[in-house]
Amino acid sequence: MRRLHFIVEFLGALIYLPGMSRTLEKRVEKLEHKLAELTNGVTARKSRKKDWQRTFGLSRGDDGFKEMVNLGQQYRRSLRDKGNGAGS
Repeated sequence: MRRLHFIVEFLGALIYLPGMSRTLEKRVEKLEHKLAELTNGVTARKSRKKDWQRTFGLSRGDDGFKEMVNLGQQYRRSLRDKGNGAGS
């Protein structure tokens, strides 16, 4: 009885393995396709200009940006006057 059970299981495996192989092939194919998409996306991004080149000049004429620059200058002057900053 035990040998018959083994033979039945073995035959079941022979039926199962080809189906599993097809499923595995489909999964690998999907993964390869997704990897190609991701790789192409990364390659496309590398050709962009450097980030600072894209944003340079966007704040020109912006009153908030001018205020930020002035406050930064005032802060650096205050450090210099106290002897705590660069140029002291």
